[in-house]
Amino acid sequence: MYTKFHRWYVLPLVGLLFVSIAAAAPPGATAQEPGYDIILRGGRVFDGAGNPWVLADVAISDGRIAAVGRLGEVTAEREIDVDGLYVMPGIIDVHSHANSGFDDEDPRARATINNLMQGITTVVIGENGSAWSNDSSIGDKAAEWSRNGIGTNAAMLVGIDSIRHQVIDGHDTTPTAEDLVEMGAIVREAMEGGAFGISSALDYWDGHFITTDEIIALAKEVAPFGGIYSSHIRSEGTRSLWWVESHASRRVTHLDAVKEIIEVGRAAEIPVHILHIKSTGIPFWGKSRAVTALIEKARADGIDVTADQYPYTFSNPDRTTELFKWEPYLGEAGRELERPQRMALIKDRMQDDPVFAAQVEKDVYHEILARGGADRMWVTRFEANPAYTGKTLEELAALRQESLFEVGKHLQLENAAKILSYTMIEDDIEHYLTRDYIAPATDGGVGAETHPRAFGTFPRVLRRYVIDKEVITLPFFVRKVTMLPASILGLDDRGMIKEGYRADIMVFNAGTIRDRATFEENIYSEGVEYLLVNGKLAIDDGQFTGALAGEVILRR
Repeated sequence: MYTKFHRWYVLPLVGLLFVSIAAAAPPGATAQEPGYDIILRGGRVFDGAGNPWVLADVAISDGRIAAVGRLGEVTAEREIDVDGLYVMPGIIDVHSHANSGFDDEDPRARATINNLMQGITTVVIGENGSAWSNDSSIGDKAAEWSRNGIGTNAAMLVGIDSIRHQVIDGHDTTPTAEDLVEMGAIVREAMEGGAFGISSALDYWDGHFITTDEIIALAKEVAPFGGIYSSHIRSEGTRSLWWVESHASRRVTHLDAVKEIIEVGRAAEIPVHILHIKSTGIPFWGKSRAVTALIEKARADGIDVTADQYPYTFSNPDRTTELFKWEPYLGEAGRELERPQRMALIKDRMQDDPVFAAQVEKDVYHEILARGGADRMWVTRFEANPAYTGKTLEELAALRQESLFEVGKHLQLENAAKILSYTMIEDDIEHYLTRDYIAPATDGGVGAETHPRAFGTFPRVLRRYVIDKEVITLPFFVRKVTMLPASILGLDDRGMIKEGYRADIMVFNAGTIRDRATFEENIYSEGVEYLLVNGKLAIDDGQFTGALAGEVILRR
């Protein structure tokens, strides 16, 4: 099944008043019959609004929170003693790729257990690409997931890249006025079908063809529906991911990209959301304060700007940093080629053209700088010489007595080494965490080779930044992962422990909560003792129950 609702444009940021309830069964129950489906007894309950916890019971009936307070001798079919544990609304992950699991035939994949074990009960998917195919609709995808069963609730965005592919030929084509009219109609259809907004990924080669004016035109179609514009913005450091120093186009920095999305919000009069906000590369370390100053000035001016982040200093979901980028050197001609063919073309051109070779060398050094430096980039896989695995570029340059450029050529132009980079620093991560408009998020999917954030984002924030380092408080964290994302999306019955709200509830042990996943091994997080999704136990005593209790949430 799926849920439909009307957006509340303003969610009350006020404390939840827990009322002591007399020890009497709810209407319709007899003394011999259980009054509720489940009662969580004696937990330290956070309401989700940023208030301190209070000692209370939480009763659940028919998938909703039925009562909160001291419930006395009222009974339930299942009563769970949560004394000493923390009870909070289920986590809402505003940036997820869980659809890779939802589309799987395996029920365990559709459960996205890696999310459930973090306390996630709702995910938002659709960065740049819609979850449904061009020959179907959001309603078709909602019906499919509802029929097959999914582990968490799911909300969807419509991707601008998907919209473009339905109307224009080629990534490098600029839509005409007529094209934009047709694209706008597709946006409206998706919004009418229940999408929460539109999204883009401008940092990549495909995304750089999308202009600000095009985004504003499509965002204006979303605004009347109360939706949002969500974006992997055009740059997160010194340049766009595809860009190199020798390219003729203008460099776009992180600050430029933040200004662009603010302009979209201003021009289209729409809430805008920055995906996985970060400050990458040596020249942009420490720039988080300049970024948040821009955002906070915009918010003071009435532009609704929010963001999300993941708590790791390394990115690279494909587990590699490419020192030799095919896009600026080969353009669209390289799109259909395999990596060995692309590298061979670049290598041949370098041999034939000394000027080009010098440009590429300069580009590689810039990329090393943009990725955090040679001492923060290390080889994770190298079949030609496994002994290089685990060594940094700096160490390999000393070992081989070569320049960093020659080492890079050997690793990735002549071979296919995988390189991981620590592109961010803790100071910036911690600063972003302190902002009350930035929500932690996984940017994670499922699968054998995925970033540890897909398995550990939220427990990592709890353990490392709340409990151990005390960067933020526990009530502040709870609000950032529940009521804040609910307000970003306009969810009016999730994100709080409140009577009548959906029973998406997380119960965790502060003593054991922690992330365990690494790049070498996908390991579930620990510390979530119980997790209810729409009133059904998905995690019971720390173990997955097999329940596929998620619903597709369609915006109305």
